[in-house]
Amino acid sequence: MVSRRCALQWWGALIMALLPAARGSAQQKISKIDAKYQERPHGQQRCEICLQFQPPVGCNVVAGSITPRGWCQFFAARENAH
Repeated sequence: MVSRRCALQWWGALIMALLPAARGSAQQKISKIDAKYQERPHGQQRCEICLQFQPPVGCNVVAGSITPRGWCQFFAARENAH
């Protein structure tokens, strides 16, 4: 019988081994033009309160640098965003 600790270590090692492969197959980012990105907010919607925003100037969806005060059509507000 395999101990719980041994099984967890095995699963952890497997997951860590697979992470680089998963990252390599990640979907390409979308161009600013295709995302309809603009460097100004859309009403109260702005990149800095979006789920996809990666401080200080990154995005999980849009390629290249973005401004925290920008906006694109893929905006999705974080919970408790103001």
